[in-house]
Amino acid sequence: MVKSPGYFKNPIRDGHSLFPDSLVLSTDAEEIVIPEVGMFGRMGEYGEFPNLRKVTFSDVDYLPGDVISRMPNLEEVVFNGMIGHFDCTLISNCPNLRSIVFRGPVSSTGGPGFLYGLPNLEKVVFENVVVDLGINFSPDYLCPKLKGITNNGAFLNVYNDSLTPPATIDQLRANPELIGEMERIARWQLEVLRAKNSEWMRKSEYQSAKILQPILAELGSSVADSLKEAMEYAWNLGDDVKNELEILKESPAYAPDAAMNLRFKYASPTDSLLTLSRERFNLDSIAGHGDDISRIKNLLYWVHNNITHDGSNGFAPGACNLRNTYDSARRDTCGYNCRALAICLAEVLLAEGIPARYVTCLPKAWDTDIDCHVICVAWSKSLGKWVWVDPTFAAYITDDKGVMLHPREVRYRMQHDLPVILNKDANWNNRFPESQENYIDYYMAKNLYVLEVNTFNQAEPEGRSGHAQGYHVALVPQSITYPNSDYTTTDEQWFWQAPE
Repeated sequence: MVKSPGYFKNPIRDGHSLFPDSLVLSTDAEEIVIPEVGMFGRMGEYGEFPNLRKVTFSDVDYLPGDVISRMPNLEEVVFNGMIGHFDCTLISNCPNLRSIVFRGPVSSTGGPGFLYGLPNLEKVVFENVVVDLGINFSPDYLCPKLKGITNNGAFLNVYNDSLTPPATIDQLRANPELIGEMERIARWQLEVLRAKNSEWMRKSEYQSAKILQPILAELGSSVADSLKEAMEYAWNLGDDVKNELEILKESPAYAPDAAMNLRFKYASPTDSLLTLSRERFNLDSIAGHGDDISRIKNLLYWVHNNITHDGSNGFAPGACNLRNTYDSARRDTCGYNCRALAICLAEVLLAEGIPARYVTCLPKAWDTDIDCHVICVAWSKSLGKWVWVDPTFAAYITDDKGVMLHPREVRYRMQHDLPVILNKDANWNNRFPESQENYIDYYMAKNLYVLEVNTFNQAEPEGRSGHAQGYHVALVPQSITYPNSDYTTTDEQWFWQAPE
């Protein structure tokens, strides 16, 4: 007896059941046909199917990752019906699987990790329309016999166009059958967009509809207007369907704030704690004797290369300073979170006479989204502005001419579709490269809504210390409330003032 997997509690589309009252699959069957369902769970959780050779799916709104895994004799999987969305790593660890065929249309897919651990897989065929195809192939996915995918349908948007290019309007216009399938997906999407409780599927299908709707409009389809109305309805519900950049673009403006009269202070490089760090780590040599931009970058890379990032680990036990963090990381063979790394980078910059701040970057949904990020800014005399430096990813951001940018400039440029470029060697722990798409378009677009700094930048700016510490001040757009800082302001001119 197969029971509802419980990924959704309510129908993804109003009036359509999530799961049948009862569904029985024979554990000794050689072939199984899954009827039309709202969602289907991981078959491996339903028991063992030692004789199973073939699985066929009918229409399904949602399929999770690992929907089929650890089936020792499975040879073929066929998706006969329409799929609303399937997650990444859809099928894994089936040693005899040879063929996967998608006969029906697909609205959207998960990320690049499509398949895994299928040593005899030879064929993946798409016979129909796929609106948003996010898949990719890599040797790391352990499918050595699979040389690519066969596209007998039409992909409208693809993550990796080297696999297969997206269809052109002329190709689509010449195929009335594919246009009909696109309209079928559109009608499904508008049901999801208007449903009462479609949860995260509403956002997923809104993003897919953004691809499909203008193509249908250009083809003169009568469904295009209905889909556009459903998209407007979903948009007006709030932020649910908006991506991170769209939310940032809708941010209210800043405004002058005459009440803000706090002073920002920066410890002198002769400060005793800064002197200890400068001499202990020979920071003068690390910074070098080039211009201020080269010195800032050298110190950024040094912190990145010498203190590992571990987002699950906070501060080192003891004082919040560079020496203790560095020593603890080596003693305990561990890393520390982005806040600890940013505080360390601010300390080395200050020790070299470069004013610096660590900046906590938070999302609009700070009260429900606990994932924020902490970067640094360093004052460049040559540019006359703060510049963005992030030790977690050895990252900085430039314009299209290679000039380093200030967080204020990055935020403005993202909101106005101007070029912002991540340095090519940005990476995580010198293990994985960091992409512009993930870092700027997603991660920092999300986390540039509320910005918080310390008014006194020094070694041991927070935590236990024997000296006076500053206040935390948050820069917020007008009408936004953020109660977790000592002070809030809407005045970006005051917030980003030059160091005295």
